[in-house]
Formats: sequence, C-alpha cells, structure tokens
Amino acid sequence: MKSPIQLFVAVAVLLATATVAAQVYKWVDKDGKIQYSDTPPPPSATKADPKKLNTGPAAAPSAATAPKSLQERAKDADKRRSDDAEKAKKDEEAQKISKNNEERCKEAMRFKSDLDSGRPLYRNNDQGERTFMSEEERNAEIARVKSIMAEACTK
Repeated sequence: MKSPIQLFVAVAVLLATATVAAQVYKWVDKDGKIQYSDTPPPPSATKADPKKLNTGPAAAPSAATAPKSLQERAKDADKRRSDDAEKAKKDEEAQKISKNNEERCKEAMRFKSDLDSGRPLYRNNDQGERTFMSEEERNAEIARVKSIMAEACTK
C-alpha cells in the first residue's frame, strides 16, 4: 500500500498542471509600452485584454510538417524512380534525335556542296541506268536540301 505522502505528491503534481493554463493580461501602460502580467492591470491602464495561455501538450503537427509513414515514403521513392526513368528515357530519345539530325545535316551539306559545284550529277533511274540531272532538277534538289538543312542543322 502506498503511503499518504506519495498519494499527496501525486495529487499535487496533477493539480499543478491544471494551474499552468493561467490567465495572462496584456495592457498598455501610461508610457505607451505593452505590458504582460498574470495579475490584473492597474486601473491606470488604458485597455486590458485577458489572454489564455495554451501550455498543454503541443498541438498535433499539420499535414505539411507531419512525419510521413513508411508507405508514403515508399510511394515518394517509387515516384522519384519512375520520374528519373522517364527523364532518362526522354534524354536518350533527345540524344537519338540530335544525333540523327546531325547526320542528316552533314549529308545535306555534302549533297548541297555537290549541287553547288556545277559539275554534272547523275541519278539511277528505275531500270538502273544513269541519267544526268537537268538544271530544273538541280534547282529542285537545291531547294529540297536547303529545307532539310534548315530543319536538321539548327542547334
């Protein structure tokens, strides 16, 4: 059995926590300074606002600051991984497009150089025979090559 002194101390501790949530007064004194006190202000104070202090247990953290559960952290990690994989895939695709455009640009520049040289150029027709380009065909090819260069040679 517990002694009466231990019981008294336990009750006193419990009652002491109830008195912690005391009332506090805030007022402006005659010099214009804001004062705080646990006793009512003197009658010379212009205005007194009684305030209740919240000294109880800390409020529950908000959703923004609350620690995340393991499941939420795992979902976040999965999302980061999928985002990283998607970004890597897009980067790889962009590199392929860039490399393809670079090759198209080089090929178009070589062909334009041949077209601008003025020497006779030939093509193979459907039967595999060589036929030389006419001036109209050459001009049409120059226009086509210029459009390819405008599209592929921009960086």
